[in-house]
Amino acid sequence: MKICLFQMLDRGSVEENVRRACEVIENVKADFICLPEFFAIPGEFFRKHSAFELYRITSHVLDELIEASRNFDGYVVAGTVVEKGYYNTCYVLRRGEIVAKYRKINPTKDEIKAGIKPGKSITVIETEFDKVGFLICADCLNWDTVKEVASISDIIFLPISLSDPNHPPVKGHPISKKIAEAFDVIVAKVSRIGVWNGKKFGTKSVILSKEGIIAEAEKIDEELIFADF
Repeated sequence: MKICLFQMLDRGSVEENVRRACEVIENVKADFICLPEFFAIPGEFFRKHSAFELYRITSHVLDELIEASRNFDGYVVAGTVVEKGYYNTCYVLRRGEIVAKYRKINPTKDEIKAGIKPGKSITVIETEFDKVGFLICADCLNWDTVKEVASISDIIFLPISLSDPNHPPVKGHPISKKIAEAFDVIVAKVSRIGVWNGKKFGTKSVILSKEGIIAEAEKIDEELIFADF
């Protein structure tokens, strides 16, 4: 089993972000590829627009990802998009089909202010490899949600998005490490890299188990991270 995380650089436009994501999906060879949270939405857009407007300007994104997934043999964990109805939703795609979706249960205060609604249930899917669960960014801060997902998963995909340059810096991967150790689960966390006044910011993506880091991004920049099991 091969996992690929796409630590993606925010290019400042929906069209360029989606184009790059689809290009990578169509050219990577892996059993799973995971994109970051809100990968298509430029950081400054999220701070200025409501969930309704964000859905309106990105409503085509899922269709483009579905089309790109036709050229990828494995599972596309498609980061997150604003779903109709205004949920922060992670779709799982395979060869042009939606096989699952997960709505973020614990949206942030900024998301709620924008009109994003909380999801109500976890998603864990059975694959030919392992049981795969999903958390989205701030979900990992709610231990009840973490426990519900991690206790029945072998792998957890955790797309995150640090779109605010004022977010406190995070050293290492303390929360992902805690989850992996507490539940003997592999955590695959993928971050988006933002740009503010020409400077890149964010946190490194990582794949880790209870034994420690399996693969980690080398720097705060666009990068593909691979791990074989």
